[in-house]
Amino acid sequence: MRLVFASDGDKVEQHEAYARDLDLDDYHYVISEGLGMAYEVSKLPFALLIGGDGTLHSKGLVNTREHLESLVEAMDSGVATLQDYMGSLESEYESSVKEQTL
Repeated sequence: MRLVFASDGDKVEQHEAYARDLDLDDYHYVISEGLGMAYEVSKLPFALLIGGDGTLHSKGLVNTREHLESLVEAMDSGVATLQDYMGSLESEYESSVKEQTL
């Protein structure tokens, strides 16, 4: 997994100080308002997990390590959101009920 940090804003010096304070020197740090808009990021801090093929696998608000781990789990399981997971359970349940009534 490769981490790339991104933010928006026009004061490059503030971003450089922020990255330095958080010891992010070994990581890519991008300043781009367009990047957030392209991925429909509405609130920060936010994470996107993009596969090696460039496909977006999961995304969400990330305030803690557990939030990030949850996104990685979503990517690994192929279920992007809790709503998707619940929808798949509902579909399985409906199929099961349908089979039992036939």
